[in-house]
Amino acid sequence: MNVKITFRYIYAAIIFIISFMLLWTCIVKTQEFLQAQQVQPKKFSLSSNQTTEYRLLSNNQKPDQLLYVLIPNQGFIAKINCEHYLATLCTDQNNQTQFRRIDQIDLLAFKQHVYIQNIRYTNTQDLKPQSFQFTGPQIQAFYQVDIQQLKYQLFTLALFSLFALYVCFRMIRNFKSFLNK
Repeated sequence: MNVKITFRYIYAAIIFIISFMLLWTCIVKTQEFLQAQQVQPKKFSLSSNQTTEYRLLSNNQKPDQLLYVLIPNQGFIAKINCEHYLATLCTDQNNQTQFRRIDQIDLLAFKQHVYIQNIRYTNTQDLKPQSFQFTGPQIQAFYQVDIQQLKYQLFTLALFSLFALYVCFRMIRNFKSFLNK
């Protein structure tokens, strides 16, 4: 009987912790959405040199449509939504290959949303250099699209949070019967 009650206490604690985490995530995402217009972008640049080489890796296949700025065999530095670059940087020709050596890249970061402003790279297979530039209004439009998508994610998260709070409230209200079932 004690094992059963101990298990129920642990089960209740797990439910409360998960509910708290859902609620906290909902609050943080709501703040992010409400403060999206006041966020000032931070610009940073990367250039490959003799000691550090940066590569551009894209994956345009759903559900993981992402661009990565990475150091080979060490990990990625920036993870960028591929949706905005499907016609330029996330093409099928370069999908999931590390043949694009970044010569120079300028990135704009709006908190965790990162966008490419300028990029110059060389394809290491055919040694063909390429460059792309994106204007400030284009990048601002990319950011607005991402914030609008955040609104839908926030709505779903809020529904799950409310359901979790309902379950917690019911469990607290009927805690003795919960332990003895």
